[in-house]
Amino acid sequence: MNKPVLDANVEVHTRMVERYEAEEPHFRPENQDKVRGRLKALRARVPGGKLLDVGCGTGFIIHLAVGLFDEIHGVDITPAMMQRVKTDQGNITLHQSTAEAMPFADASFDAVTAYSFVDHVADQAALLREVARVLRPGGVFYADLVPSRPFWAALSGLPAEDERQLSDIVRREATMVRENDKKAERLFGIPAELFRRAEPGKESGGVDPSAFRETALRCGFARCEVSFDWFLGQGAVMHGQSLADAAVVEAYLRRVAPLGDHLFKYLYFHAVKAA
Repeated sequence: MNKPVLDANVEVHTRMVERYEAEEPHFRPENQDKVRGRLKALRARVPGGKLLDVGCGTGFIIHLAVGLFDEIHGVDITPAMMQRVKTDQGNITLHQSTAEAMPFADASFDAVTAYSFVDHVADQAALLREVARVLRPGGVFYADLVPSRPFWAALSGLPAEDERQLSDIVRREATMVRENDKKAERLFGIPAELFRRAEPGKESGGVDPSAFRETALRCGFARCEVSFDWFLGQGAVMHGQSLADAAVVEAYLRRVAPLGDHLFKYLYFHAVKAA
């Protein structure tokens, strides 16, 4: 475990907690509907109804999983975030713990989730080994909102001096990749260096989908399915044009895969433990 990264995450998320759900776009209704659908599909493919959410934060996944899973556990290291979880909504138990060394017996859970979390971990192999340990045979690890290295590389490679020639959509996304730390400093008063330390996955240029899959296979999983999500400017198309237009663009990019994979901002994974 990397103590500077852990300490940075506690400080960053403690400072962000008051405005976290208002500022983070994954709390928007259209994304919550999408993720709820993925949780329904996850429940249908796992052997039982016991779920663990790693890096649970204020309860994004936990709240969406209520009614789908019989027993829900959440793990996080930031008390201020965990205090926002609505534990009275279901059979929910929270644990203050790191993700690399969790207080559970082997084969304790049917499913494990991690949303907007993988890039906050310094040692992804250690995370995957621990998740595989606590999963039951046939269980599934669903990780989502993982920053995609091909996207980060494409946006980072744009010459900054040419940004005035780019469309507003590309300019906005390039700024997000290059200056998200400055946004955190402006909105939350978090020093840029501290914010970068809390996101080693983004600081290293995003998560490589093939490398993550290979690591999962070495760490106790029988297979690992990789999917791409949220194309460049999808939010602008959804809110500035229509959901139907966004669906057309997304369908086209999926048809021409893998040529358009670098235009998707995030990855999500389903890593399956052998039955």
